[in-house]
Amino acid sequence: MNFRAVFRGRVTGKVLAQQSGAKNYREATMCTSSASGQDMTNWLWSIYNETKKQTEALIPVISKNSVNPNTIFANNEMSLHDIEIYGFDYDYTLAFYSRHLHTLIFNIARDILIQEHRYPEGLREYEYIPNFVVRGLHYDVQKALLMKIDAFHYIQLGTVYRGLHPVPDKEVIAMYDGCHVPLENMSDFYGKSSHGHTMKQFMDIFSLPEMNLLCCVNDYFMKHNIDYEPVHLYKDVKVKRPEQNSEQW
Repeated sequence: MNFRAVFRGRVTGKVLAQQSGAKNYREATMCTSSASGQDMTNWLWSIYNETKKQTEALIPVISKNSVNPNTIFANNEMSLHDIEIYGFDYDYTLAFYSRHLHTLIFNIARDILIQEHRYPEGLREYEYIPNFVVRGLHYDVQKALLMKIDAFHYIQLGTVYRGLHPVPDKEVIAMYDGCHVPLENMSDFYGKSSHGHTMKQFMDIFSLPEMNLLCCVNDYFMKHNIDYEPVHLYKDVKVKRPEQNSEQW
C-alpha cells in the first residue's frame, strides 16, 4: 500500500472539509474518505497501466495486437465474488510451447524404445513428420490402423493408414464388415481405452508425436517383414511416452 498517498488524501480531505464549511466531524470524514479513495484509485490505475505496458513488451503473444477480440467471450452468468479458488491449465495458457516440442517428445520416446525395449536401431532413421496427423484420430490397437471416425462412429474412407501408407477402401470394408464401428469398441471422450475397447482416440496436443511414433514403428516392421504383436507395440509406446509436464518443456 502507498501510505504516502493515503496520508496525502486524508490531509486533502480535511482541507476540503474546512473550505466547504463542514458543520460536523461526519461531513469532514466523508470528504476525507472520498478524497482518499480517489487518490488510491488513481494510484492503482497507474500501477495497472505500467504493469500492462511491461507485460505487452515482454510477451508480445498476448499483446493487444496479437489477440483477436472476436475470439474472446465473457461469461455473464457467473459472479467472481462467488469464486474462492482460481485454477489455470498450463497448456498454451501459462506455458507456451515452441514448434520443437513434438520433435523432442518423438525423439525421446523413440530412443527409449530402442535402448530399454531393444527395438531395432534402424528406427533412428525415422524423424517426426509435422503434418502427418491431427488431433482426434482413432487408432485400432489390434489391427495397428490409424483412421478418422466421425461422430456417428463411421470410418471415413480414405483416411485409414497402416504405418505411413493408406489402406485401400475395399480392404477397410472387408476388415470391419462395412464402415461402422460398434460403440463398445470405442474409447471414451477423453481417449481412455479400457478392457474390450480396441479404438483409442488421441485427443491432446501430446498425442501427435505418439501417433507419429506408432506409424513409424509399424512402417519399419512391415518394410523389413518383422513379425510383431500390435497390442504390445501400442502398450510399449503408451507406457514409455515422456511425462506430459509443462515444466519440462
